[in-house]
Amino acid sequence: MPPSTEVSGETGKMTIASGKYAISRFKVSADEFTEAWSWVYGTWLPQSGYQPDDRPCFEIYPEEPAGGKFTVDICVPVKPL
Repeated sequence: MPPSTEVSGETGKMTIASGKYAISRFKVSADEFTEAWSWVYGTWLPQSGYQPDDRPCFEIYPEEPAGGKFTVDICVPVKPL
């Protein structure tokens, strides 16, 4: 978003540090987010050759929810083992 974008209340903005991120896209219902995060950390990460980095994780919602499903990109900062 442009640096001039104004935010207020509970909405904030931050700069995301550059680096390598593992990005996993899911189509999930509201009660499946925990399962998606668990898959990233419990299944993909242990076999990936990477470990979590110290930067914050975040989610991206590239499209509006449809049919009770959310499209979400789970973004995890990683570094080699």
